[in-house]
Amino acid sequence: MYINKIHIQNYRNFSDFTMEFHKGLNVIIGENNSGKTGLLYAINLLNSPSDISVDDFNKNNLLKYSKLYLETAPSITIEYSICHRIREDDTDDESIIKLLPFLGIKEFAENRQEHDGVVEYNIAARIRAVYSLDTKFLEEYKKAVANEVNNFEDYLLVLKRFVEKHYSWNYTNGISDTKAEQKAVTDIFDIRFIGAERTSEEVRKETKREIISFTKDADNASDFDKFKRDISEDIEKLLSPSITKLATLFENEKNAIGLAKGNVSIASTVHANFSLADTYTTKIKDTKSGYTLPLQNNGLGYNNLINIYMLIKLTEIRPGKDFRILCLEEPEAHLHPAMQYKLFKYLRDLDNINGLNQQIFVTTHSSNISAVAGIDNMFMLAYNREGDGSDCTQQSLMEQFADKDGTTIKAEAKAHLTKFLDVTRSDVLFSDKVILVEGIAEKLLVPLFMEICGCSYEDEHISIVEIGGKHFKYFVELFNSNAVKKKYYALPTKISNG
Repeated sequence: MYINKIHIQNYRNFSDFTMEFHKGLNVIIGENNSGKTGLLYAINLLNSPSDISVDDFNKNNLLKYSKLYLETAPSITIEYSICHRIREDDTDDESIIKLLPFLGIKEFAENRQEHDGVVEYNIAARIRAVYSLDTKFLEEYKKAVANEVNNFEDYLLVLKRFVEKHYSWNYTNGISDTKAEQKAVTDIFDIRFIGAERTSEEVRKETKREIISFTKDADNASDFDKFKRDISEDIEKLLSPSITKLATLFENEKNAIGLAKGNVSIASTVHANFSLADTYTTKIKDTKSGYTLPLQNNGLGYNNLINIYMLIKLTEIRPGKDFRILCLEEPEAHLHPAMQYKLFKYLRDLDNINGLNQQIFVTTHSSNISAVAGIDNMFMLAYNREGDGSDCTQQSLMEQFADKDGTTIKAEAKAHLTKFLDVTRSDVLFSDKVILVEGIAEKLLVPLFMEICGCSYEDEHISIVEIGGKHFKYFVELFNSNAVKKKYYALPTKISNG
C-alpha cells in the first residue's frame, strides 16, 4: 500500500499543488524553501493531524484576506490517493479493511483482474482531509474580522484565535464524498517522520512497540508474569533487612490511628512493576575492542546511520501487518559523503528488488545522494515566487525522460546522465540557474569573468557545471519542457575562448 498522489490546497508553500509518487523510494530535490519539508509535513498530517497551526496556512493567500476571507474563513484541503494490489487468497492482507471507508465501489469492480486462476484487485482509495472553521462560529469570525482587523498582522491574530479554538479536521471519501472518522484515517499508515534534527527516539518507539506486542501475545504472557513474580521474590530476598525494618516499624502502629478497628494493617512487600519494553536499549559496540557505549556517546554521523538503518530493517519484523511510510528530512546531516553514498546505494538496491517493505520520502540537498539514488526515483521541486499566482511546481525525472514523440533523444539523454550525472554534475539539480561548460578550464574561468563584470554567481544561486565534453544536448533534456522552470545556458568552448 502506498500514496500514489497528493493534492494540496492552501498549505504552506502550496496554493494548489498536485504531485504523483512511486511505490518505494522517492527522492525530492530542489532549492532551499522550495517546499520539500512542507511536502513531508503534508504527508505526515495523514498520521498526525494535530501537528498544524495558523502558520501552516498559505501566506500568499492570507495576504489577500480582504478579497478572499471576509465572508468565509480560510481552510486547508489535502487529498491523498492510495494504491494497493491485493489477492483474493491472501488472508493476511489487512489493507482492504483499512481502506474500506475510502474506496469507490465502481472503481473496485473495474479493477478486478484474473491471471492463472488467481483473482487480484488494484485498489484505489482517496482520502479528502479539510481543516476548516466550525460553521457555528462563522458569524463570530466575520464580525471579528470586520471590527478588529486593520492590517495583515491584525488578521493573523484574529485567525490564530479561531484556529486554536474552533478549527478541526473533517474527513470524507474523496470518491463518494461520504464522511469518515479521523481514526479511520490515522490508522491506515504508520508514518515515521525523521527530521533533520535527529534523535534515537523514533527507533526507541519502534523497538518498544515490537517488544510490547511480543509480551502481550497469549503464548508469552504467562511466561512473563511468572518471570516478574520470580524477579519480585529475588528482589525481596536482597532487600530483606530493609523490608523487615520497615515492616516492624509499621506493625507497631497498635491501633494508634485506628487501623485495627477496620481489620487492616500495613504489610511490606516487593513487586517488580516494570515494563519489559523499557528494558531494551540500543548501544554501539566497538568491533575491535568489544566494549559498548550508549548511542549519545557516539558520533552524530554514525548515530544517524544506525537510526535510519534500524527504522528500515524493523519493517521486516511483521511484513504485511503494518503499512509504513518513512519521511526522511535531509539524511545527509552529519553524514560523511561516503556514508551518504553507501546508504542510498543500499536503499536504491532494496527498491530495485522491491525489498523496502515501505514507501520512503527523502528530501535532500546532497549531490552525493542524487548521484546514486537513480534518475527514476527523483523529483524536482521549485517554488515560483513571480506574479500573483505563487505556487510550487514539480517534475518527476522518470516522466521527464519518457519518450512520448517516437524519438530516441530522451532515452539517449537518460542513459548518458545515468552514467555521468556524478557528484559534481548533480549541482544542476539543486541550483536556481545553471551554466553548462565543457571542461574544468571554463569552470574556473567563468566565475572570474562574472566577478570582473560585477555579477556574483553565488548570490544568484548559479551553478557552473562542467559536463566533460560536447554533451550539452543530453543535459539540456533535464530542463526541456520541464514544469520546474530553471534558467540554464550552455557555454561551448568556441564561445568561451572567443
